[in-house]
Amino acid sequence: MRSCLGELPDIYADCEAALLPRRHGPLRPVGGARRHSGPPLDEGAMATRSRILGTLSSWAALVADERGVGAPRRRPAELAAFLLGHLDWLLCHPAAGDFVEELLDAAETARRAAYVKPSLVTNLGSCVHPGCARPLSPAPLTGAKDVGQVRCAAGHTWLPHQWLALMRNLRREQGLGRSAEGAA
Repeated sequence: MRSCLGELPDIYADCEAALLPRRHGPLRPVGGARRHSGPPLDEGAMATRSRILGTLSSWAALVADERGVGAPRRRPAELAAFLLGHLDWLLCHPAAGDFVEELLDAAETARRAAYVKPSLVTNLGSCVHPGCARPLSPAPLTGAKDVGQVRCAAGHTWLPHQWLALMRNLRREQGLGRSAEGAA
């Protein structure tokens, strides 16, 4: 937990650099009612920064309220230092399991958003689910308990025990696609 709390402010800062658009990231223009005013920003990095700040803030508020101490400013480094100072108390709190789970999940999600580039995503082909042709790719693991998955952009998923059947379906679909192209 100590390393996780120490890492989150650094990831928060690293996400600032990731705010600028990546070549294949989910981008939206910034600027309210004005169209195309302001640079497009990476929504994933924005959401990650917000999640880090929200997670640290909510747990710091719990500590401040229940221990009757002043809360730190809403800055990741100060919040993390505050939580580190009260870590032993937090780990004995009835909500300790939630604290640990939220913190580990926030850190893992933040690492992926800050450091995993979309160019590393492998396109495995088109979804074989009936009526869906969205791209398939390996889904990143979101926690220590996760198992690998293949997922299409529409949300259809295949677990490891289904990968062989998926591969067969992909090969069959690719074969049918080539046959149709050859007939045209």
